[in-house]
Amino acid sequence: MAKSPTEQLKEMALELRAIREREEYQGREITRLRDEIADDRKAPIALEKENAILRQQLQEHIKQVELWDSRRWGLIVLLLGAVLSLASGLIVTLAKK
Repeated sequence: MAKSPTEQLKEMALELRAIREREEYQGREITRLRDEIADDRKAPIALEKENAILRQQLQEHIKQVELWDSRRWGLIVLLLGAVLSLASGLIVTLAKK
């Protein structure tokens, strides 16, 4: 039996509503995916900046280590000189007795 024009219009209206809902969902999904793509494009830039900062911090750390290393060796040389001076003073004192 054939459907009446009113029933056909109701079915078409339901189909149209379903199509619009799918289209709205796809639009939201496209927007979400575009945002994700934009975030993914920003990620390498942020990583490069972080890498540059870390390299700079490493260079500063290396400079500090080199500075403290030279200071430590200077202190060792001074202490060694003091010990040798003390030892020579003791030897001279003992030799005079």
